[in-house]
Parts: sequence; structure tokens; C-alpha cells
Amino acid sequence: MSITALASFALLGCDQGEPTLDKNHGPPLHVVATYPTPGQGTDCQSAPDCEGVPLNTDIELRFDRFLDPSTAIRQSVLLYSTTPDGAVFLEPEYDVVERVVRYRLFEDGRLEPSTLYTFELVVASEDGANGFRAFDGAPLEASGVPLKFNFFTGTADESRPAEPSVPSCQEILNLFRGDRAGCGNCHVSSPEGRGGCAAEEAPDPSTGECVGVPRQGLDLSSSSGVERTALNQVAHQTEIGPRADSPLENPKRVGVQMPIIDPARPENSYMMYKLLRNESNFIQGAAPGASVHRVALPSGKLVADAAERERLREWFVRLDAMPAQGFSLELSELRAIQAWIRGGADLGACK
Repeated sequence: MSITALASFALLGCDQGEPTLDKNHGPPLHVVATYPTPGQGTDCQSAPDCEGVPLNTDIELRFDRFLDPSTAIRQSVLLYSTTPDGAVFLEPEYDVVERVVRYRLFEDGRLEPSTLYTFELVVASEDGANGFRAFDGAPLEASGVPLKFNFFTGTADESRPAEPSVPSCQEILNLFRGDRAGCGNCHVSSPEGRGGCAAEEAPDPSTGECVGVPRQGLDLSSSSGVERTALNQVAHQTEIGPRADSPLENPKRVGVQMPIIDPARPENSYMMYKLLRNESNFIQGAAPGASVHRVALPSGKLVADAAERERLREWFVRLDAMPAQGFSLELSELRAIQAWIRGGADLGACK
């Protein structure tokens, strides 16, 4: 189905300091797969023609839980060939749709050929310093995948496909306001009323009842509506901080005063989490969607399990998952929204 089914979205300011560990969290966070895999290339390191890990490789980590976005940073890992003091500089990108953090080599750098590297994931200490945590503060814990492992590089780069282009604002607006699933009836300003409803009302796409619009004050019908009601606008259900109307970058509790859309930061955008709670948004055509990453998917499912999605609801993603009941996006549309937000949520060409 189209993203036009988006309905009833519930709904950056000052930095609130270092996050702290919350004692009332869910189960520990685990890494379920990595690329390179632990020990990759080490079985042939003495051979002159050892292929090993490509010199231009990205490092990918797949987690079983959603992360505290402020911990998906370069300081949460170490990559070195001799000692940690000589760690390689890495640039992170958190794909909140798949719960994968990808680390790129800085400025298209290269690893040394035929070299044994050590990769470490930092475990957060009680003072809240560096280290991965789940969104509810749960600490990282070793499971089947070690938190420290080696891999051995080969002597050559690998060819890689070009990065996908960022969707245009027109593409995103077309998704928001399309009429295949009725979103245009909810998140649109309508002074005269729609569908036989009174002024400033329109039929709800799920029930047909006349409801006030735009729902939750969110207008997705135009670039000006998105800019005015979504970009850097605090989601209503997250207005629990010291200044309820001011978005926060890295609050002590994930979700406090979270913007509906935080340009360049999909992992800090409430819209994304409302969508991620709906398991139907992970279907592509008639089949479950596939991963776009190299790192393995041990469970075979991209969508977080029901318990994790319920933890999101209890922690900060209130009310129903989105789109409205009975509607869903395709996985490609979910990814398009994430890519557009990561690209800066630019609306300039649509004004």
C-alpha cells in the first residue's frame, strides 16, 4: 500500500547533557550480526593470495533492539591494528528502520593491506559515558556475537554500487497527500470542511466519522504545511520536558520533546517511530521486505519483534501505530521517508 495511508501522526534546541542509564529498562541490548564477521580473513592471513576483507570496507552492526540515537557514535567502537591509541577514525550512520549502524572510513580512507585488525564495541559504564545502549537505557551485553574480534584485510578494494539518491520533496509530498488510502482527509487544513463534514472537519479514513483536521495539528498536504507543523515541531505525546515546545537534540530520556521531523536525523524523528511500530510497513509487494545491508539478518525478519514494539509504545511512542488501522506503507516508502529526512528534509524545491 502507499504511504498515503499515513494517518493520525502524533505529533532542536538545547542539549540536555550526557544520557544516563535507566535502571527500569527492558532486556539487554545485543549485537546479532556484524560485517566483517568475527575472524573473517584470519584463516588465510599467511597465504600470499589471501583475499581477506576489502580495504574500503564499511563496518556494519545489526542490533536486536532500537538504539538510544545518542550512542550510535564513533566513540562507541574502536578499530585498530596495533593499540587502541591508534584507532581508525570512523563515521557512523544509524539506519533506524533496520536497527543497523554502518561505520564508514573517514573521507573514503582505506585500511592497510594484509593487516590484522581488532574491532571493539564499547560497553556503557554506570556514569553514562560512551557505549551503545537501547532507547530505554538497557546496556549492551555480549551474546552469540563477541564484543571484541579480529579480521584480516586483503590487498584490494571492492567495487560497490552508488549510494541511492535522496528522494525529492515532490516525491515525499506525493506520498503524504496521495488519495489511495485516505491520508488527504486527515492531515490537511480544511476551513470549509470535506466529504460533507462541517468546517475544519473531514471523514476519518478508518471510521468515516467527521473529525477535526488537521489531526494532531499535523498538515502534510503541502510544503508549507509540513514546514509549519512537522519540521522541528515537538510531537504532542513527547511534551514532557522542562520546555515542552522546544525540541531537544540528546535528552537524558529518549523521546522527550522529540521533533516530528528532525532534519538530517531520522533516528530523532517521532514520525519514524510511529511508522516503525506498524509491522505491516515492512512488506514489499506481497512479501516481507529484504535488507539493504551486507550484514546478516539472523532472524530473517526486518521488523522488530512485538515485545520491542510494545516497549516503544510504553516508553514514548503513544497511541496507535501508523498509518491508521487497516492501512500500511510499503517498505520502500518507509525507507524513502528515512532517506529524505536524513538528506535534510529539504522542501526548497516545492515552495
